[in-house]
Amino acid sequence: MTKLSPAELTERILETAKSLGASTVGVAEVERLKVSPSHLISPKIGMGLDMRWRDAPDDVVPAEVDWPADAVSAVVIGVSHPADQPHLDWYDGRGTPGNRVLIGIVKELSCWLKDSFFFNTYRPPYFIESGGVFMKDAAVLAGLGSVGKNNLVITPKHGPRIRWRVLLLDHAAKATGPVEYDPCDGCDEPCRKACPVGAFEETAYDASALGQSQLPGTDGTYDRITCNTKMAQEVEDAAGALATSEEDHKDLASTMNAFEEAVMALPPAGGEARYGVKYCRRCELSCPVGR
Repeated sequence: MTKLSPAELTERILETAKSLGASTVGVAEVERLKVSPSHLISPKIGMGLDMRWRDAPDDVVPAEVDWPADAVSAVVIGVSHPADQPHLDWYDGRGTPGNRVLIGIVKELSCWLKDSFFFNTYRPPYFIESGGVFMKDAAVLAGLGSVGKNNLVITPKHGPRIRWRVLLLDHAAKATGPVEYDPCDGCDEPCRKACPVGAFEETAYDASALGQSQLPGTDGTYDRITCNTKMAQEVEDAAGALATSEEDHKDLASTMNAFEEAVMALPPAGGEARYGVKYCRRCELSCPVGR
C-alpha cells in the first residue's frame, strides 16, 4: 500500500467523512489543541458548572484531560442542525438524534481508517473530565469557523447551527486551519439580546486575572453558570412533564442529565420516541450567519 503524505491523508479523510454524512470536516493538530484557549483556561476556572471561578476554593483541582499519548491529529466532524429540524436537538435518555448521527459518522470513519490504513483511532467521550476534547476549540483550529459573541462556533455556511464530534488519530494529517474569520465584526449582537436569562449582560471572566485575552463569549461576557442554571431547570421541567410519579421524575432527570453515559433510553410512548428536553437555542437561532 502506498504511503500517503499528510496532505493526501487529509484529502482522503475529508472526502470520506463527507460521503458518510458530515456537513463539514477538518483536521487540527493535537499539540496545538493542548494549548487552545479552553484548555489553558480550564485549570484556572475549574470544570464545575455550579460555582463561579472567582468563588472557587483555592484547593479545588480541576480534572486533568487525559488523551492517548500517540494521538497527533484531531479530525473534527460537524453535522448541521438547521432551525427547521428542531428534533435533532431534543434530548432523550440516550442523548439527541443529531448526536447519534455524529457518533455514527465518527464510528464509520474510525473503522475506515483502521481497515484501509491500519491506523489507531480514538473516539473521545463527550465529557472533558472523562477524557473528552474541547470541540469548539478543535473546530476553530481545524479552520471550520470561529467562536462568536454567543460563545458558539460560527461557520460560514451553517452559522452556529451545527454540532461537533472529534476523532483522534495516531498519524499526522495536514491541518486545515485555523483561518482568519470574524463573522461578529460589525454585528449588532442579536444573539446576546435574545438570551432570556441575561447570560451576556455582565463580565463573567476577567482577562487580566486569568492571564489570557481569549475568553468565553470572546470577551468574557458569557456567563456559563447562568446559562447552565437555565438548562438544569429545563431538565427538571421536562422530567416533571413526563413523569408519572415523584420517583419517575427523579429517574428521568438523572437520565437526561447523564445523557451520554445513560444505559437505558426513555420508554417509548405511542410507538414514537418520547423526547424529554428541548433546550433553549435563542442565541443560536437568532444569529444571521448561514441562514
